[in-house]
Amino acid sequence: MRQRTLANVLNDYPKELILKDGTGVTLRPLADGDQDALFKMFHRFPKDELWFLNHDVNDPDLIDGWIRNLNSKRVVSIVALLEGRIIANAVLMMKDYGAKKHIGKIRIVVDPAMREKRLGTWMLLDLISLAVVIGLKILVMRLIEDRDIAVIEGVKKLDFVERAIFKDHVLDMAENPHNLVILTKRLQTRWDNF
Repeated sequence: MRQRTLANVLNDYPKELILKDGTGVTLRPLADGDQDALFKMFHRFPKDELWFLNHDVNDPDLIDGWIRNLNSKRVVSIVALLEGRIIANAVLMMKDYGAKKHIGKIRIVVDPAMREKRLGTWMLLDLISLAVVIGLKILVMRLIEDRDIAVIEGVKKLDFVERAIFKDHVLDMAENPHNLVILTKRLQTRWDNF
């Protein structure tokens, strides 16, 4: 299979999709000018959920720097839009050099009001497709065992396999420990006849 460049793949956007409840949303890459909309989306999340992200997304300067310094060789960030509002963000992080350049890490966040409509699933499927096309071989997701039960069950249906559980590895805002679950998916990069 011939791999496409990431730039060519990103030309496939915007993409339209229909959610489980019939709502139509648009997927497209995060772009300069999205700072305010992304900041507003994160403000619709409970604080205890934001705590588990890697960065303080309540800081507008952080969001501004994040968007202005997008490096598509290392990070592909896709947003879902509804009536001009960002309602979800799916990120594929990868290395552009070295022993781990075949691995992509995935993080998806969905506006609390838009959950249970399959938006996260659609965005995950989109990132899996993108990863296959650009030639990644492994995808990794890190989830919190007791907080992300439905997500863990869902990604296992898409052939993500639980590889490790780090007991009491992360702390919530009250410093209660939670288990971190590492799941991976091997990607088919060559298709044989079947």
